[in-house]
Amino acid sequence: MHWYEMKLGGRGHTDSAVSQVCRPDRIADVPKYLEQVGKNGIIVRGSGSSYADQAINEDGAVMMTGRLDSIRSFDPETGELVCEPGVTLRAITELFAPRGFMLPTATASGQHTLGGAIAANIVGMNGHRRTSLARSVNWVEVLLADGTAVRASETENTELFKAVVGGQGLIGIIIQVSVTLLKRPADNVVVERRRTANLNELTEALKSARKTADFCYAWLDTSARADAVGRGVLTTASFTRDPATVPWFSMPKFKLPLPHFFLRLAATPFFKRLRYRLSPADGKTVEPYEKFLYPSDSVRYFTHRGVYQFQASFSEAEGPQAIRRILTEMAQTRVQACRAALVLTKEDTLSYLGSALRGYTISLDFIRRKGLDDFLKHLITVAGEHNGRVSVQDDALLEPRNLVLMYKQLEKFIKVRDAFDPQKKFDSNFGRRLFAKERKNEQ
Repeated sequence: MHWYEMKLGGRGHTDSAVSQVCRPDRIADVPKYLEQVGKNGIIVRGSGSSYADQAINEDGAVMMTGRLDSIRSFDPETGELVCEPGVTLRAITELFAPRGFMLPTATASGQHTLGGAIAANIVGMNGHRRTSLARSVNWVEVLLADGTAVRASETENTELFKAVVGGQGLIGIIIQVSVTLLKRPADNVVVERRRTANLNELTEALKSARKTADFCYAWLDTSARADAVGRGVLTTASFTRDPATVPWFSMPKFKLPLPHFFLRLAATPFFKRLRYRLSPADGKTVEPYEKFLYPSDSVRYFTHRGVYQFQASFSEAEGPQAIRRILTEMAQTRVQACRAALVLTKEDTLSYLGSALRGYTISLDFIRRKGLDDFLKHLITVAGEHNGRVSVQDDALLEPRNLVLMYKQLEKFIKVRDAFDPQKKFDSNFGRRLFAKERKNEQ
């Protein structure tokens, strides 16, 4: 049993804190560490891929689950995989892709641990088909604050399950997961990329792709103005038995550091216009599925200023107007994103803190600079005015009042948390930022 002091931050490098850290080697050790938790509680940390303060616990404890990565069992007949929470999505892909199996949700990153992906309730490039990875979870085993282990699913301890999924680790520690892998229809995907002239054309193309494509997402040129607002490049992919036209050697094991200079370059209107012009008007390739997966993993941010992520989901009716307003205000104020993406999603009903609506989800990364906090808080207000939800998964600036407005099942989450962890043994900077009022009321 060993604790040590360590400074931890999020992927966006906007938040950091010193914590007492432990790394259990076995699931059997987890309850022993939990017994030693003191002031400010403990939060579980998988790969640390959340952008902000979700897995940070200042002056408290952090449990790293990277060593809890054992595969317990796999049934090739049903596709059921039972494993520990520290197994990464990439590791699952590397292990089971050669056997013809795949995770049901194609996330942008494979570095997420399975436990972290469930706790963050991440969606993927096939969000128009599946709401999130949690939709394929058969059950989770959760270690609660009192040291008992409870199994929860859509049909067993349902309220607990809906609080654990997307609960950012504030309910308990996921110690075991059962998830169903799918038989992969083919080894390759036919990938089509084409430019769209504006937001209307892009949203229509996305809706059309929803009917036929297995995966679809769009890159946005956030520098475009006037009639070109919302122009971008749509990428769709569907499984095919055709031979690959693009070679694949191996999935990248290491991420290329992207220094501040290149991040700034990626955010310039010149770079965005160049990327748009160089993108194919209508291009098609056949790629191995593993090559198409995890596009975000080829680059990691490296900037002293930090990067904020703003991710918001809107209904199909409100989405185009809300997204147009966001992009127009960005262009008018010259606030540029170094990454901008748009995907289709189905409504998330598996989580009390699920952000996805049936419609559109826009994701924007911004280099932190003076005045950006206020602008992003304004975008949060804009999202609320259009009945949207800002995702808590990577957010750094949401306030309790925003949560109350956007998340209609928030009270159910708070009720479950109070019932299973009245002393708030599981806590984090994120938890105190958004739920401090409840904690004060208890004291």
